[in-house]
Amino acid sequence: MLNLNDREWRPFFLTELFPQIQRGKRLKTEDHIPGKTPYVSSSALNNGVDNFISNTEKVRIFSDCISLANSGSVGSSFYEPFSFVASDHITHLKNEKYNKYHYLFIASILNRLSQKYNFNREINDNRISREKIMLPVDVAGNLDLDFMEQYIKERERQLIQKYKGFIGENIQSRGGIDRP
Repeated sequence: MLNLNDREWRPFFLTELFPQIQRGKRLKTEDHIPGKTPYVSSSALNNGVDNFISNTEKVRIFSDCISLANSGSVGSSFYEPFSFVASDHITHLKNEKYNKYHYLFIASILNRLSQKYNFNREINDNRISREKIMLPVDVAGNLDLDFMEQYIKERERQLIQKYKGFIGENIQSRGGIDRP
């Protein structure tokens, strides 16, 4: 079992981790055109998805990245595996070298920013450029992407087993049918 304490950790600037950092664009609610594309805003719920729209002009569309709420639910961070329209309350963080597991690991660390920032002290571009987070490093002192990936995969397997056990228990105790 992988342990977070078995590794050395060091601080990394967000600008060091993510060569692509960009805010979404303002899109007033009355300008939303109903559709199927997720609209990610500063909610701490549902991966930040606030609506589904079809707007394609004067918006910023991102995918396969981390969304970081810079206002509202400040510090809420999610891995967004799908294409989405980002509100101006979201900063997208992207690195082409990262995969789903790297993003999930880093997003969980980024969520700690919600302790540092709040509604009155939002995350702006200047603060993002100065922000550092602690991440595991290998013996050479480089970001340990392999460890991060294996750690998240192990946690994913554990959760799947837990859910399978829960489902199995409920099927046995209820006969697989919801009864009043």
